[in-house]
Amino acid sequence: MGIRMSQANRGRGFEDILNYTNLQYEGAGIALINKRPTPIKATKTKGSRVLAGYFEEKSTVDYDGVYRGRAIYFEAKSTRERTRFDLANISQHQIEHLEKAERNGAVCFLLIEFATTREVFFMPLATIRHYLLHAASGGRKSIPKDEFDVYGYAVESTKRAALDYLLLVDKLMGNEAA
Repeated sequence: MGIRMSQANRGRGFEDILNYTNLQYEGAGIALINKRPTPIKATKTKGSRVLAGYFEEKSTVDYDGVYRGRAIYFEAKSTRERTRFDLANISQHQIEHLEKAERNGAVCFLLIEFATTREVFFMPLATIRHYLLHAASGGRKSIPKDEFDVYGYAVESTKRAALDYLLLVDKLMGNEAA
């Protein structure tokens, strides 16, 4: 399963494909999803180029926006591991931000790319929370790749978007209504 890359998208990085997907959604009037910039304090510049700087504060999450009248917040992660996703790749402040957004009505999730196989999975925040709680009580510090097929959802390329993750947001929103 996973994303089937067209020849046009094969060389793009994960973030580039997500940004392209979000432009496709916006252009079609489906959703408005933004990449959040990492707050950086420039210490040395040359014209408009930043030559040196530091992170001013912890970032929140990678993406936010609006879809079908609901706020959307998500973090995008990529791993080169073939058999697992290490939970250490997710910062505590990112989870806290997603949980705050969820408590205020946002749909929150992670998109996780297995870079070596070019597969992307949609993982609801509740699923990630389960794995983090298990790890905190002495369990595995990673999610085995085969569990993504059971507890996650493969994100596919469709005619409307390169990585059509909003199809899975629809499923998640449908489950919330039940």
